Amino acid sequence: MSDTIRLRLSAQSLSAQDAKPKRDGLWQRPYLLLSLATLLWASNFVVGRAIPDSLVPVSLSFWRWVLALPIALPFAWPHLRRDWSTIRRRLPILLLLAGAGVGGSNTLAYLGLRTTPATVALLIQSAIPVAILAFGFLMFRDRPEKAQIAAMAFACAGVLLVIQGQAPAGSGAGQTGFGSVLIVGAMLAQAFYATILRRAPAIHPVSLLFTTFALAALLLLPFQLAFGTSLPLDDAKGMEALIYLATGPSILAFFVFNRGVALIGSGKAGIFFYLMPVFGTLLAVPILGESIGMAGLAGFALVGIGFALTRLKTKD
Repeated sequence: MSDTIRLRLSAQSLSAQDAKPKRDGLWQRPYLLLSLATLLWASNFVVGRAIPDSLVPVSLSFWRWVLALPIALPFAWPHLRRDWSTIRRRLPILLLLAGAGVGGSNTLAYLGLRTTPATVALLIQSAIPVAILAFGFLMFRDRPEKAQIAAMAFACAGVLLVIQGQAPAGSGAGQTGFGSVLIVGAMLAQAFYATILRRAPAIHPVSLLFTTFALAALLLLPFQLAFGTSLPLDDAKGMEALIYLATGPSILAFFVFNRGVALIGSGKAGIFFYLMPVFGTLLAVPILGESIGMAGLAGFALVGIGFALTRLKTKD
């Protein structure tokens, strides 16, 4: 009888081990995780474009992270207590991550979206993989493959074509150019974040998330005090938009993106930014009423070729 029980227990143990990967299936699939992150970040541009001018860009960014903190704190607290000594020791790199990819990138994007259509801004963001490869070479001497170099050329051509061929309605050429420059700055900041993420401290992903959000809010606080506006409590739609930005494009997107980078590295993860204009256009056309001209379609085609080249090279 005891042997039978032992055999049953062994079988149950093996079944439990076999079942675990199934439960963790999504957590182990970097391509699905990174696709979800880019979809959520694409929605960030659409919502950022739709929010009224009464909420200035620096406040939109500041309140987004402030609202995200209490939502994330219950999940982060047990890990923060364990990781606190590492966080204190690695504070400089955490400040860099928070300033570049969390605070700086989003503030520049919201500023640029005041005069730039979401579809144009999203296509510029699709050049992030190009910038990641460049930063990787300059900072870590990463050597891009031939397929990656070809993808860079197609992506750059597509972005330049769209910037040159589209202008927002009711804006002058100077405004259009300045908005595009700000979006390019946001793109470079996000690429820098993705590149240096490999140097993030070895702490729990939720600890990393909460810490960078908190530091981003602190870095934005002086700008909020000088130029910002208060939380729009009397604006139901504005508050709904802020709560969405604090949860979807913030907590969930950064969480799954950081996991994807941990699984396959920043170079391969960067190719998924090519999908941002595709996801963003599917959202912006019905929500914002934006349209895509011939220049935009040609730009999408070039960026799509770049994505296909790199995806074939990195396919599992």
